[in-house]
Amino acid sequence: MMSAKFIRFVLEAVIALFFIAAFLLIGRATASALNGDFGVLQWPVQAGAYGLEMAMSDSAMVNFTDGTLQISDQPLWHAIDLGFSFATIALFIAALMVLRSVLTGFAQGELINAENAQALRKIGHILLTVCALSVVQALVLQPAILAAVTPVDGTVLHPSLSWDVQGATNIWLHYDPPIITFALGGLALLFSEAFKTGTAYRNDSESVV
Repeated sequence: MMSAKFIRFVLEAVIALFFIAAFLLIGRATASALNGDFGVLQWPVQAGAYGLEMAMSDSAMVNFTDGTLQISDQPLWHAIDLGFSFATIALFIAALMVLRSVLTGFAQGELINAENAQALRKIGHILLTVCALSVVQALVLQPAILAAVTPVDGTVLHPSLSWDVQGATNIWLHYDPPIITFALGGLALLFSEAFKTGTAYRNDSESVV
């Protein structure tokens, strides 16, 4: 009982953090609009074989291969990027709120029932939607970034999935697939089916008795 209450407390703290992240995102966008610099689109990039080198001592050197590409005067794509971010945060909050209701049932001794099975299925679908949204965001924004940037001579800017060009400085638009979110969504759906099967088995047993 205490462990369920503690987990629920931690979950509510995580929900609060997501709300704070949403408010910070709104605040940053509002500040950018008020300062007249709204429209700066950003995307993480990775250099190919080498990046910016900085000597730290006679025998040590830092090689910077990661960075952030910033493109000014892109208000439309900046707004679309913010829209994807807001939608992602909202979906995570929705999934956490559903999980909170499940934990409330656990604290009351209600573990395997149809309501929890349905809630877990909803969580799984929400998390898989987050994954799909992440992929769509990359597919929408990366072509826009490539079209807006004219690399300097000897430098080639690539989408995330692309072969390098020999003899050039290759820079890729970086993208990390949401593997953990995808796995959690799959686990939620798996547990949902297990709960559904357990509920049906229990109902059949009670009807026989």
